[in-house]
Amino acid sequence: MKTFYNKISSALEEVVKKKYGISLNYPLWELPPKQEFGDLSSMVALKLGSKLKEDPLDIAAQIKKSLEKTLSGYIERIEILRPGFINIFISKEALIDSLNKILKIKGDFFRTRIKKKVLLEFLSANPTGPLSVAHGRQAVIGDVIANILEFFSNNVTREYYINDSGKQIDLLAASVLSAVSSLMKPKREIEAPKNGYKGEYIKDIAEAVLMNRDWQKNPEDFNLKGFSLGYILALIRKDLNSLGIEFDNWVSQRDLIEEKKVDEAIEILRKRTFVYEKEDALWFAATRFGDDKDRVLRKADGELTYFASDIAYHKDKLERKHNELINLWGPDHHGYIKRVESAIAGLKYKKDILKIVIIQLVSLKTKEKMSRRAGTAVLLCDLINSVGKDTTRFYYLTRRNSSHLEFDIDLAKEVSFNNPLYYIQYACARIESIFKKAKVSSFHSEFSKFLTDDEDIALLRTLLQFSHCLDKAYYSLEPIFIIEFLKNLASSFHKFYEKKRVLEEDKNIKKARLNLLLGVREVLHCALKLLGIAPVEKM
Repeated sequence: MKTFYNKISSALEEVVKKKYGISLNYPLWELPPKQEFGDLSSMVALKLGSKLKEDPLDIAAQIKKSLEKTLSGYIERIEILRPGFINIFISKEALIDSLNKILKIKGDFFRTRIKKKVLLEFLSANPTGPLSVAHGRQAVIGDVIANILEFFSNNVTREYYINDSGKQIDLLAASVLSAVSSLMKPKREIEAPKNGYKGEYIKDIAEAVLMNRDWQKNPEDFNLKGFSLGYILALIRKDLNSLGIEFDNWVSQRDLIEEKKVDEAIEILRKRTFVYEKEDALWFAATRFGDDKDRVLRKADGELTYFASDIAYHKDKLERKHNELINLWGPDHHGYIKRVESAIAGLKYKKDILKIVIIQLVSLKTKEKMSRRAGTAVLLCDLINSVGKDTTRFYYLTRRNSSHLEFDIDLAKEVSFNNPLYYIQYACARIESIFKKAKVSSFHSEFSKFLTDDEDIALLRTLLQFSHCLDKAYYSLEPIFIIEFLKNLASSFHKFYEKKRVLEEDKNIKKARLNLLLGVREVLHCALKLLGIAPVEKM
């Protein structure tokens, strides 16, 4: 269903395209800093003025005239402010009508139908150890982005790429073998590999190996590499399950190599003259697509590079006919973006089909001592055990993707309004308490028209800003906009609660405000669900 926000956005897009032949990037509106500037504000006239070398005020006046015709009944008025802002004031009738639609169809009122086929690859942590707190941020952000994409009716596939081939896996097996040898009776001391993997989990794998019947029967033929990989992947799946995250596909790098898909991708690039030999190695001519240097595909010793496998993996993705590929990568992959885009261009696909989102690192702030059982990093499972699933998810989302996150464990556990998740959940609990006290079981939209006080309308305006928040989160792939909206809605509700009595003696006002609170509850629940967090009923 189109909200008034969607209708206003569609109207503006149509006007600009029809009058000026220009397509605009969403979102088209911003929320003004003060209510005196309206409900929605657009800088489109300023942008068009700069592009067309015309006076933004003249452009704004033309757009205003067209919008007033198109949006009759939805708007109270449109104002133009220097140097060319277009400010829209939504009519009270449109606000009440929107609330009544929420009462009828709940969160679906805000759902937008875009219907693209999207492949979202995220986390893809190397299977050489358990997930750390840094991995957890990628996992949660990826899962929430998928939820947002699905809310916009896209067909989303969540995918995990397993780097289960190469020297790092050999090093893992050698590290486990050394640990196994130290636990055997009598001991068979095998020196640990230089720069090998450490931490308690290596010892855990070694103990599991010694208990395995196949190992006990024939250690020489035991698939130590496969066993170690399987053990770690089971740990990763367990941690993801603790966060409520499931992947649709797990794609193996080893399978791509063994099924000759890497060789096939290289051969396609060779036939297109983008591959050449130099110094006994095989190179991809990435500079022909704007990269700063050409990239090695196969080393002089015959070993394939990870980049060669990545080309085959992205070729496989592209052949699955998705409208959009989205990769979430850590900050250490920033320099990798151009080469992958070059490979996609070399495969004769449009490189803008791929979006790369860089997720910055995480540090912990806490007075309590966190164990570093992974050898060098605090494990994700320890963080979840410390603060719980929902709190972990929430605090991973409290900064922009590109910003470093300091996860404040002490604040996350604090039972006070200083803790934003507690503040939001307390709003949910307060509303449930009011409904319980009112003993209400049904809501009637005909009473919504009795919402007349400034505080009533202010809270209604705030909850309906969810449409704008969703647009910003969707087009930027930034879940933080939902976090900020929830904090703002909770704040508006708590202020309303302190000033206004819901269970008034006046029947009309009472039922109108119960309708309003039902709208608030539906939006709170809808937004929390997108974050993968369960609302509470009491605290």
